Amino acid sequence: MKLHHKALRHFISVSVIVLTSSFLVYELVASDRAMSAYMRYIIEKADSSFLYDKYTNQSIAAHMMRQFSSPKKPITIEQRKALCTAFETVNGIHGFNLTTHDYLPLRGTLQTHSPSCIEQLDDIFLLPAFDQAVNANRERVDYGQGLGTMEYKFRYYIDLKNDYIYFYNLVNSYQFAMNHWSFLQKGTLGINQSDIDDVFTGRTVISSIYQDDLTQEKVMSFLTPVYYTGKLKGIVMVDVNKDNLKNIFYTNDRPLVWRYLNVTLSDINSGKEIIIHQSESDLFQYVHYINDILGGMRITLSLDFMYFIVSSWKLFAFYLLATALLLNMVRMHFRLYHNVTRENISDAMTGLYNRKILTPTLEQRLQQLVNAGTCVTFIAIDCDKLKTINDTLGHQEGDRIITILANAIQASIRKSDYAIRLGGDEFCIILIDYAPEFTAQLLDRIREKLHTIAPDTSVSFSAGIYNMQPNDTIDDAYKASDVQLYRNKQKKHHRE
Repeated sequence: MKLHHKALRHFISVSVIVLTSSFLVYELVASDRAMSAYMRYIIEKADSSFLYDKYTNQSIAAHMMRQFSSPKKPITIEQRKALCTAFETVNGIHGFNLTTHDYLPLRGTLQTHSPSCIEQLDDIFLLPAFDQAVNANRERVDYGQGLGTMEYKFRYYIDLKNDYIYFYNLVNSYQFAMNHWSFLQKGTLGINQSDIDDVFTGRTVISSIYQDDLTQEKVMSFLTPVYYTGKLKGIVMVDVNKDNLKNIFYTNDRPLVWRYLNVTLSDINSGKEIIIHQSESDLFQYVHYINDILGGMRITLSLDFMYFIVSSWKLFAFYLLATALLLNMVRMHFRLYHNVTRENISDAMTGLYNRKILTPTLEQRLQQLVNAGTCVTFIAIDCDKLKTINDTLGHQEGDRIITILANAIQASIRKSDYAIRLGGDEFCIILIDYAPEFTAQLLDRIREKLHTIAPDTSVSFSAGIYNMQPNDTIDDAYKASDVQLYRNKQKKHHRE
């Protein structure tokens, strides 16, 4: 195949790869955009869930403030006695339901550092309002189906005035006791007293990420103040841990996305973070989405590229198959073109070039070589006594002799030379940059090849040699070599 044909084939092959790859890149870009939009949806869903928790906390706090402000029923002697009877102490912590559910009016556990059951007497009879408010919000129709999530988060009320904490759930006080009553003053949770007193009156704030004493896990909390007579009395709190966050961010509609999704919640100020979920693979992340929410929190989402491979394997298969088929079509086309071209200039019987190779283009090339000082040698060859062989043994044997000679010639020359069957038993060899003193050796090599190819067949030939001169045409050079061939043949006849 000629050089420019090879270049054209490579150009078309590269174009095919570029074309099919561009469709793949287009799908990748489209997927990136679609997944970026889906990341925004995940953030919006999480923000809605956080909003729901804030709303729930505010609803509970409002209900408690109404109870604290409402007229209180007189406490009977029996109630006072039952209260103090249930009051207990475990590991220096005082309260109710510290290990088991002994005081039935309260659903959960109350802990206080005060050893007296009298100091919190009024509040204790109001705390069932906290249980009722939590239950009322959990029993909403859309809980777990709308903005809320299915799991029950850990909720509790801290009374800053009387220094007690009331958990909605029972807590084993042997395993955990509330000791950090001054967390607002020390900013342990990233929230200070002034944040609640001056700025977030009646609203919910988000804590920094901190390690929870009860679970020893990183959590963040929603804090909603409870006011009484215009002063801060306590805080309704709900902890959001890693498991809660997983439920919030879990992609129910796309489980495959969750397998390759990285989700991190970080505290902008402290740098602490909760790694909510990590991708099953770590190829490289091709979708990034970062969003800051109120409270100084940052949500970072990223999707591993393996998701695109797994979810789009049909696209990749189609891309590879289409590219392979198109490249094969290009290869087959140029192979067919090469074969057709070769057949046009090739002799059907011997496989050597035919007369069609002797074009003006070749003649111009040979003349340029001669003018540049390169030796171009023409050798005319024909079989001896071919007519006698055809007449006695038949044309089939004659064709076999011609084919044997053609094979010997082809096996003796270089790829840069031309072996041409002009017709019948007439051959022409064009040698490019071949030293004249080695030409005779080439003819001897052809004779040796004849003996190797057909040791049982006697094949002889005559040859004429001519070195092309400046301004010679191909016809001039061949005729000159043919004249020399005729002279050599005559000499051979005279010797015989």
